Amino acid sequence: MAIGSAIETTLSAAIRQYQAAQAGATLRVLTSEPATLWHKLDHLLYLPILGLTRPADLYYYQGAGLQVLYGFTYKYLPLEHFLGQLTRLQLGYPLATALCCCYSQAWYPGAEPIFIFTAWHDKPLWTKLAAHSGPMSMWGRVMPGTKQLLINGPAGHLLGGGDYPVDTCLPAVLVDLEATLASDLQRAIAYPVCDSEGGGQPTAQRYAAAGRHYISVLPHQGYPLTAFRISGTWVPVDGDPEREAVAAQWADASRAQAAPRQLVLMRRLGDTDPTRVYAGDWPAEWPASSVPGRFRQRWAGQERRIRELINGANRNANFGYTAQEVPNRTQQRRWAAAQAKVEVTETQVAEQGAAVTNLTEQLTTLTQATQASAQALEQQIAAQEAAMTQRQAAGQRWRRLAQGLARLRARLAQVQTRAQRQLERLQAMLAQHQARGTALTQELADRQAARDAIDTASQCRERDLAKDQIMLDLQVLLASLHDWVREHYLAPT
Repeated sequence: MAIGSAIETTLSAAIRQYQAAQAGATLRVLTSEPATLWHKLDHLLYLPILGLTRPADLYYYQGAGLQVLYGFTYKYLPLEHFLGQLTRLQLGYPLATALCCCYSQAWYPGAEPIFIFTAWHDKPLWTKLAAHSGPMSMWGRVMPGTKQLLINGPAGHLLGGGDYPVDTCLPAVLVDLEATLASDLQRAIAYPVCDSEGGGQPTAQRYAAAGRHYISVLPHQGYPLTAFRISGTWVPVDGDPEREAVAAQWADASRAQAAPRQLVLMRRLGDTDPTRVYAGDWPAEWPASSVPGRFRQRWAGQERRIRELINGANRNANFGYTAQEVPNRTQQRRWAAAQAKVEVTETQVAEQGAAVTNLTEQLTTLTQATQASAQALEQQIAAQEAAMTQRQAAGQRWRRLAQGLARLRARLAQVQTRAQRQLERLQAMLAQHQARGTALTQELADRQAARDAIDTASQCRERDLAKDQIMLDLQVLLASLHDWVREHYLAPT
């Protein structure tokens, strides 16, 4: 697999860079012989085979250990110092890249595009100090820890992994990771397959912007068939005649327009509602019947391999506890969320204020218009009454004037009644908006107080993940070597 030369080349390059940057450095790893470096690397590599997790476990270790290889077994301090020196060389991420290239060419020689499987793994960290926190699915709580991203290729062969801060989200790294991986391997990534962590809107938006393909599932299942609009007919799933699939869109037009995702529904024969909804962006020539099979590869291609890896190494072990004080991103996100609520309430208060101003102007206009109309009608009534009095005194006919006078008085009453109704309606609306504005003003004050109470100035601890990355590289390497031996040297049975 060309592992040995890749490790030696990467380590030599890291040593040269460190010596160039740190003149007069006295690290023992800089002057150790290659055989000594390999002895120590092998001790770190084979710790899981000895039933050990960390170098500290060698402190009281009484077994034969690696005497079968080297005639002796390193104890705790030499290995811990060696691992610390590799960390100072910043070996973890360059080594992960070099080994990933080895795995890629060993398992998938050539430059043809390949697809990958990606999955998050949570590592909790028990500490009483203020640290970045995130949801730990295995514990069902929010707590400090680390995120690990594991990457497998077709047939489940490991390609590598990376350590990330616990508050990192998969959509934030997946597209960039895919581009970096394609650059490192010098081959295109056809599409990634990820679990429900990548089935949300953020992933869809980033992949739509990048113009790339991916396959995932919706984070929440159990949708009724009425929530979708079917595109085509139900067809049997490839390799699974007991289930059928069909392309679909959201029935809600606004939701369908806002969600840049292709959807495929799958259900059992005879059922009505889908049991799983696949989401993503895939080539138009893929039939709906092929999407479930492509996604299902991840169960054997990644989940089983992760279980094998967990059986060999403790995936929840933290190796380095060096930390630095950094701005509290959790508090900053809380402040940003609180500020967004404040801005929404400010907008609502402004809308209510504009509504109150508009209604006040309407009331003023209505009052003035009513007064002008009533005054004009009253003048006409007075003139009509005077004319009728003159005709009565002169003994002339005055019935038509009386009828006109009655019509003017009825019109005046109608104007006043209509104006009163409009006045009452506007006053009711004004009172409603004023009450709503008062409530929103109080809500705005409460939200501003809640926002200002969030402490964004204090610092929190963030672990340096360089040592964890080195140990992750070695754990993935051990699993890859085991996979290679099983595939090439052991009988299939």
